[in-house]
Amino acid sequence: MKVSTKGEDLYRFLLELVRIPSVSPGAEENRIANFIKGVLQETPYFKEHPQDLMLVPMERDPFGRHILFAVVRAKPETSNTLILMGHMDVVDTSACGTLKDLAFDPEQYTKEIRKINLPPDARKDLESGEWLFGRGISDMKGGIATGVAMLCEAAWGNFSPGVNLAGLFVCDEENNSGGMLRAVSLLADLQEEGLKFSGCIDLEPTFAGGGEGGPSIYLGSIGKINPFFYFVGKETHVGEYYEGLTAASMVSQLNVILDGNPKFADQLEGISYPPYGCMRQVDLRREYSATIMTKAIAFYSYLTASKMPREIMEEILHLSLEAQRRATEQYEKYAKEYIERNGSGGTIKKWEPKAFTYGKLFSMAREKLGEQKLKKLIEEALGGCPKGSDEREKAFAMIEAIAEELDIQPPFSVVGILPPWYPHRTNLCRNKGEKLMRQTAQVVATEAQSKFGVNLKIRKMFEGVSDLSYCGFEGCAEDMEAVRDNLPGWGELYDFPGEALLKLDIPILSFGPHGKDAHKNTERIHVPYFLEVYPQLLKKAIDTIAELSTV
Repeated sequence: MKVSTKGEDLYRFLLELVRIPSVSPGAEENRIANFIKGVLQETPYFKEHPQDLMLVPMERDPFGRHILFAVVRAKPETSNTLILMGHMDVVDTSACGTLKDLAFDPEQYTKEIRKINLPPDARKDLESGEWLFGRGISDMKGGIATGVAMLCEAAWGNFSPGVNLAGLFVCDEENNSGGMLRAVSLLADLQEEGLKFSGCIDLEPTFAGGGEGGPSIYLGSIGKINPFFYFVGKETHVGEYYEGLTAASMVSQLNVILDGNPKFADQLEGISYPPYGCMRQVDLRREYSATIMTKAIAFYSYLTASKMPREIMEEILHLSLEAQRRATEQYEKYAKEYIERNGSGGTIKKWEPKAFTYGKLFSMAREKLGEQKLKKLIEEALGGCPKGSDEREKAFAMIEAIAEELDIQPPFSVVGILPPWYPHRTNLCRNKGEKLMRQTAQVVATEAQSKFGVNLKIRKMFEGVSDLSYCGFEGCAEDMEAVRDNLPGWGELYDFPGEALLKLDIPILSFGPHGKDAHKNTERIHVPYFLEVYPQLLKKAIDTIAELSTV
């Protein structure tokens, strides 16, 4: 099929991409990768240079998925290379309710969705006739379509920015970003082979909603880290409640202290980002018992813009101790009141809270058991996990097994990190690359206003996590080690390319079509902007980066 950035060509190509139900994780992600590869293979450049178009397999992937990398090399030859990046996968259609079977057919879905109740903003957009609805149409098949079309034009010789133009299209972004994690090593290898990455533009759509909505270009990408807290109390029968100490109180105190507390929100240049949010809280008992809750675990998502892992580990270690302190104070208060009410003359136990990082816990277990016995302990713990357990549930099993083996006197807590981890990327004009991207954003915003009358907003951070997190790392080796040492199953349950990531420092922008309501049943893209404005502004961004990177 003919693929270009011209309106009708681009529109038809978008529909073809959306029709492929590339829900993550799943085998359909391979189908869309092969489809895009097939489109590129039909161009003169890739017929002549097939080695510049590659499907790269994800390692140990149960679905046998691949990422796609393509590069159209410039003439005259140069090492300067600009990457257009995006994810080919989408979330499922469960949010689409009775229309879920139509969600991958945008034109039909847009006709049918008018028959159901819609929020006022979505209804207004629908009635305007300027928006097309469907799963993945905004997040992010629109950006993928434009990026592939741009590569096709370069491969046909119709677009020559003066630098190598590369496309990196990945799978699994909506799951654990396994595709981009695989790409990190590829990019590091290509860099060692001589490519110089002058920038990476993620083609993600506008993320902000409500009054903050509208076409946007982003200078950075928010980070996300998932701290966990494992609490152990002292068992007792509920009929002898004050002979023990419940873990329920500890994890509850932690939530009171931490969940949604703006005091702990990360900040960058005077802007606060969302604070810790509790994602899960679990009683680790597997059967009914009259014993009080003695083991509990909770994990949080925390968005970062400046804090690094070492600082976060120190913070959560302190918070776990504070939660225990409050729980033991509550125990003493309630036990005293109970004794006074009951007149039993019982004794009030004294508790000594303790807190460990997972790294410390693991070291203690290795010292006690040795490498082989510890390995066997972990294998047995993982083998006992129910079929279908995810990385976080398997990590819980590891933590519990190691803690039980050490027989630590309760109460105590263990803190660490769960996958996935997205390091933040910011633009503070610290180097040439960041200055180049900031200048490019300003040039594109000026072009949008003067040529199209569009107010293109320049934002500091992409409001949703993105694969741009893996284009470089703003911390140091010690920060990387803080995650490595405190993430259960690092290298096994979660294969993170830490060494390769430290080799990369690719300047970034996030700039995609104008979309709304990603992951919702009202996901949609603004068609006039997508077809008439965005491709020209993306070309302007590419040309500007190419020009400035050669100065």
